[in-house]
Amino acid sequence: MSSRHLSRSTVVCLSFFSFIAMITFFKFSPNGENLLSWTSETFDLDLSFSLDALTPKPPLFDWEIDPDITDHITYNEREITKLRSCMAQGNCRRNQEKVVLAFAHTWPQAIIDGWRGGEGVWAMSMFRAMRELGYTVLIGMNGWEETLAHYRMFPDQVKVIIKSAWIDDCIKNPACIKSDINLTGIPRWKREFAMNFFPDEHTRFGLDYKWIIHADRHFKGQEETEKLQYIGYSFEEECKKRPFVPHKQRPMASWILAKQATLFHLSTVETAFNKSYFELASQEPGLEDMSFRGAYQVNGEYMKNWIHDSPVQALNGVVNLGKIGPEEFGDEVANARMMIGVGNPALSPSPYLALCSGTPFLNPIKSWDLEHPDDRSKWVSQHNYLKWLDPPYVYNVPAHDYEGFVSAIKSAIHSPPTKRYIDPPMTLDGVRKRVERLVETDWRAIAKEYMEERIAEGATYTWTL
Repeated sequence: MSSRHLSRSTVVCLSFFSFIAMITFFKFSPNGENLLSWTSETFDLDLSFSLDALTPKPPLFDWEIDPDITDHITYNEREITKLRSCMAQGNCRRNQEKVVLAFAHTWPQAIIDGWRGGEGVWAMSMFRAMRELGYTVLIGMNGWEETLAHYRMFPDQVKVIIKSAWIDDCIKNPACIKSDINLTGIPRWKREFAMNFFPDEHTRFGLDYKWIIHADRHFKGQEETEKLQYIGYSFEEECKKRPFVPHKQRPMASWILAKQATLFHLSTVETAFNKSYFELASQEPGLEDMSFRGAYQVNGEYMKNWIHDSPVQALNGVVNLGKIGPEEFGDEVANARMMIGVGNPALSPSPYLALCSGTPFLNPIKSWDLEHPDDRSKWVSQHNYLKWLDPPYVYNVPAHDYEGFVSAIKSAIHSPPTKRYIDPPMTLDGVRKRVERLVETDWRAIAKEYMEERIAEGATYTWTL
């Protein structure tokens, strides 16, 4: 009796573990493909572009490129070799057979040359997210011949092609774009994704505004309802590499956000604060120990036609470090009591690095509705998204308001942030989700629907899906 009972228990256990093994087999394949979660996942094709269908995805793979790569041609050759090899052997990792062509000059400059201007920060963040998700990313300059040659290597694998916002030469060239007479050309619904750092609307040659991708926003909370497609970038890892420095341990110094002295010699509309403010502010009660620091060039040729006050000179009361690299810049920001905007550049990534370091940002308001001065929707500020935030992180100060300028600095000293601030959409995970949607969405179906609507209205197309 007991032996028969034991045998049944053994059978039950074996059946149970067999079931678990079967589920595990279907859930995880040898190449890293999570079949259950990915085959059941659908993507929203509605132009509202909800992210609800995408669950947070941790990084799946390392994203760094080989350290010996010094040009984008060598990088592409290695990625193409890897892709062809895995396709031939049938052992591609998850997403490796999905190709993104980023043929905009900012990508090689950021990834290979280390350029970290605004567009460079954005391109690097997208590149990282794509690589972490396993996509094959090929990069290049703006020429359509180079783009077309790479597309024709993997026409079925290429999911999207990203181009500079102002480059439309492929679309205009019948030898490049797909049409009834050029069936091996690039389909426009793949080719049209234009990098436009600022969230500005433009006419898009027959495709919807969602083919304009951008790096930052003007309005808080409208990332999923705007006409354009917000991708964004993240400083999360970069700023967290440095420990948060309590403000009591920081030197009494504020950082001036300006790379050129010219920014203080423009019209009063563009230059938010007079260049005398820094020297005057250091004489104010409570600010006697405050020093102002910056890293800018004195170049009379920069924006020469915009200069209203010449000659261009160094700023009195500001310690100028000259040209510095990203590491030194990050250290300066992390140890400053405040970062001070001066009117330009607009939507600079630097204030986000400051907030992530717990350094408040003084955001100049350049214009406002005189009858409703508190209506932020009417404000035009240096950083038009951060105008929606408040102290202790952001101090919005009207241009040419010296008393407000001094008051903001004093408040930042006496009531500083006690922790970092990372804007919720600007986490690494948030960027990965939006990049995944960009690559995985059925853009052909959306383009087809849009074209049919336009044709019904009388539009004529010389290209085909």
